Amino acid sequence: MSANFEVAHILGGLGEGIENLGLNGWQLRTLSAIRRCRTAALGGNVDACDSCGNISISYNSCRNRHCPKCHGHKRKEWIKAREADLLPVPYFHVVFTLPSELNELSLHEPKDV
Repeated sequence: MSANFEVAHILGGLGEGIENLGLNGWQLRTLSAIRRCRTAALGGNVDACDSCGNISISYNSCRNRHCPKCHGHKRKEWIKAREADLLPVPYFHVVFTLPSELNELSLHEPKDV
């Protein structure tokens, strides 16, 4: 089953307007890689079957770690591995703010903080 929409389609629809969103260079490069992933823009390979003569084209991937086509399966594997580490108890996510006096220490010694 193929998805009706992909991230690359949405980014392609934005066109060059994506540069007006106020993103930094790293973010723009990442989105550009995702938009061009597995398209002719990154090149590809032509495969031909010696037996039946069937020809298929496979395009190169961007290999960006944020790309859902390239690393979506790795994310799922990582989540399963982390779930295996969980104890059978309820978990809670807690967010809190540290006093500003600890900012410098947290930058230089994050593990200790």
